[in-house]
Amino acid sequence: MVSLGASPASDVLALPERTVGSGVAPMPCAGSAMVRPDGTERFQKVPVSPRIAVGAARALYTGPGLDLAPHLNVATTLAVALDHDFTLRTWSPTRRWSAWQPLSAAVIPSQTLHHLRAQGPMLFLYLDPLRDRAEAFTPQHMQAACSRLRALPRVPTLADACTALGLGQAPVADARIGRVLEQLEAAPERFARLQDAAALACLSPSRFRARFQGQVGMPFRRYRLWRRMARVLQCLAAGASLTDAAHAAGFASSAHLSTAFKRMFGLTPSALVALGAVIDCSEDALSLPRQAATWPAAAPSAAPRCPPAAAAGGVRPAAPPGAAAGAGGGRR
Repeated sequence: MVSLGASPASDVLALPERTVGSGVAPMPCAGSAMVRPDGTERFQKVPVSPRIAVGAARALYTGPGLDLAPHLNVATTLAVALDHDFTLRTWSPTRRWSAWQPLSAAVIPSQTLHHLRAQGPMLFLYLDPLRDRAEAFTPQHMQAACSRLRALPRVPTLADACTALGLGQAPVADARIGRVLEQLEAAPERFARLQDAAALACLSPSRFRARFQGQVGMPFRRYRLWRRMARVLQCLAAGASLTDAAHAAGFASSAHLSTAFKRMFGLTPSALVALGAVIDCSEDALSLPRQAATWPAAAPSAAPRCPPAAAAGGVRPAAPPGAAAGAGGGRR
């Protein structure tokens, strides 16, 4: 049996570590939920070259374990070892760095400062802040998802990861927030100020800030940073230079992008490019909001016509389980 306990440093639920041949021993981790499968349940050993799949608000990395610096993830991240276990530690203002823990999978909540070291190939699934709620992942859910991924005869894809986790639909309840999310998908570089987004939603900045946080689960500026990172990857996939990609996504310079990118992912974009990573945006169209084109493409600061709040139940329809997902972000 797998018992479930809360981390002493946060409200995040933690799964006890499984040790080969010794049953279950509780090892709570500050700021992450984790599961270590039995030694007999190991991922198949297959060559893994670096690949990034980018879609609308989810993203997937598969590739060699990288020498990542400590970083603060915007999106909740599922980390899965495809061969050798990795080690993880997390930061708490009161407890400082936790002890290193050997794991084969971990759910790292949004806004968690952590340090991960991997010896073998890894899978990182960056969840949709709006649709994917990590608190819904039970120990049994995570065990089953890892088992499904482990049984694949190939390196898991974004569709495989989403299907394994059963990621589903969570439409936007407030049409005004839905309009902003659609425009962020289309042009994250436009929103230089929170006031621009509030005007598009026909809300005061203070009310918009509270409503956005309630709907999406993170502050507007953090989500904007997440969406802008998606734009950077899309531009790089199209052959743009780092400087051009930075400007296209709304960053002041490539240096500004490099600092924000390393803080979010633990390495610089130039280091990612040097790896020769393949960036695949082909699945993006499968998960973009279908109604995005129905809204005016005018600059967000333009005074919009404000439809009533009840007019949109599913402004941002979810893609089918296994459809693409993305990365993205904005200037803090």
